[in-house]
Amino acid sequence: MPSDVLVQALRHLFDSIEEGVIVTDRDGKIIFYNSEMAKLEELLSENVVGKYLPEVYDAVTLENSEHLSVVLTGEPILEKHKTYFTNKGKEVNIVASTFPVLENSEVVAVYSVCKNITKFKELLTKTMQLQDQIGLEGYRDNGTRYTFESIHYASSAMQNILVSAKKAAEVDGYILVFGETGTGKELLVQAIHNHSARKKEPFVAINCAAIPETLLESILFGTAKGAFTGAVESKGLFQQAGNGTLFLDELNSLSITLQAKLLRVLQEKMVRRVGGTIEIPVQCRIISSTNVDPWESVNNGTLRKDLFYRLAVITLNVPPLKDRKEDIEALSYYFLNKYQRIYGLGSVKISDELKDVFFRYLWPGNVRELEHIIESAMNMLDSRKVLTIDHLPHYIKSKFLSQAGTFSEFYKKGSSTLAHVLREVEKQVLCEALKSHNGNITKAADSIGIARQNLQYRMKKLGIEV
Repeated sequence: MPSDVLVQALRHLFDSIEEGVIVTDRDGKIIFYNSEMAKLEELLSENVVGKYLPEVYDAVTLENSEHLSVVLTGEPILEKHKTYFTNKGKEVNIVASTFPVLENSEVVAVYSVCKNITKFKELLTKTMQLQDQIGLEGYRDNGTRYTFESIHYASSAMQNILVSAKKAAEVDGYILVFGETGTGKELLVQAIHNHSARKKEPFVAINCAAIPETLLESILFGTAKGAFTGAVESKGLFQQAGNGTLFLDELNSLSITLQAKLLRVLQEKMVRRVGGTIEIPVQCRIISSTNVDPWESVNNGTLRKDLFYRLAVITLNVPPLKDRKEDIEALSYYFLNKYQRIYGLGSVKISDELKDVFFRYLWPGNVRELEHIIESAMNMLDSRKVLTIDHLPHYIKSKFLSQAGTFSEFYKKGSSTLAHVLREVEKQVLCEALKSHNGNITKAADSIGIARQNLQYRMKKLGIEV
């Protein structure tokens, strides 16, 4: 492809993306400025390209710019939050990553990819203000929906967990709950709050994996007026929780930097708003959760060991559904009754065949997957009002039947011992998981709810190769 055609294609490419892009040469002269960047900064490309950075941006010099830093070090600067002014007086809030362009190991140009977070932060501030003023339908005055009476089970494993959880509720130490996604960790945490002396105080929850790091600090700690465009004095979640409970879901998703700031808050019992100078006392109880074994997170470096020790005064492990199969029938009927009422269907039953399939399935999505499947099947119900395998979506039906038929197939082959049958069943399940994920051991292990190391051990034990 001729070079001029390639350059034109790249210009069209950068003008079609939703992030701002600015490119400078090694001297800080702007050589490209895409349409999204022009929109973000309210400048015209023809008034920017060909000028040096200090000519376009107020209080920016070649000495303090990220572009010069990257020229000197050759190292990228990732996800840096910046607030600055253009020479037209426009205030801009962005998160930018700045990268070198290398030729023969020398930096010949630098480019930044910029995300506009001004509107997002303004919306965040307004949302956090409204949280203090409104409630949500179906929630108690303290912000919860569930108590221990809301937890349906039949297994001794869950009985033991609930006994421990009630004891944990009656003391005031930090609690760490861990269990696979979909096992009902937040339900258990809400029940603990409603069984504790703090039950009349607020319950505030946040999923740490669902919020960008650049915003999560503002959400947790609050903001001071002027911290960014549109920012006013607003409470963070630590303050909103007051004397109640703050639930940090998927704690292991927090960046190490933010974990360090969280650790300081826990140690000092004080929080400082973003952009603020005043220390505010923290009085809430912290309950956190991880969707993997927390020791695994500590060992692989995604969870600080000192933060783990601080938050894991009490630990509760919610077992996956495949390890408490006695609960499957109890939960099935609970969800059946729930959606009977919602859809006004009257009395609905579950066929014995479907019960059998449910019992043999491995439930990688745990209780959440069971609820989803029953709700989906209820939408396909016919006049007989009996849920059968035929009411399941096709992709679920084929997955269920591939596992459910395994036992009978091996019995037909004349297997003489239970140990042999179970070994062959396990081998087939592992082979199917590996095949469906093209031999990717990590993904195959996740799909059947076991750790990667566990799958590797079982593969070696059963003579399975990929």
